[in-house]
Amino acid sequence: MVDKPRKLKKEFSILYVDDEAVNLRGFKSTFRRFFNVYIAENPLEAMEIVKANKLNIVVSDHRMPDMIGTDLLKEVYFYDPQIRRMILSGFITRSELKEAVDSFGIHEFVSKPWDFDQMMDIFKRLLAPDPPLLAFN
Repeated sequence: MVDKPRKLKKEFSILYVDDEAVNLRGFKSTFRRFFNVYIAENPLEAMEIVKANKLNIVVSDHRMPDMIGTDLLKEVYFYDPQIRRMILSGFITRSELKEAVDSFGIHEFVSKPWDFDQMMDIFKRLLAPDPPLLAFN
């Protein structure tokens, strides 16, 4: 009898929030081999996932119908400031980003489209103890 290979337990969990289903599918299919990946189509669903799971990183699109990404990340911060917060968006103004950085802090901003190697480097950095918040000049 041949033993079936066991699935490796993934140590870290990431939630990706985006109102476009194609982006959610692409993100999940790319990173699920490395992390426990949760996806949400809207901020309300996202907060339910945040409250029900131990998450390490929340990655949010910015422009969504119900709430902008920085407001969602502020809610995540007030719920659990240890969760790393990241904006992944092609549509965010400098002033919106600066306000989030100054108000509650985010750890990273990446413009769409994203690059796999860049994202993996960012995730590794964010999963290290005490990653710095994004600095804004």
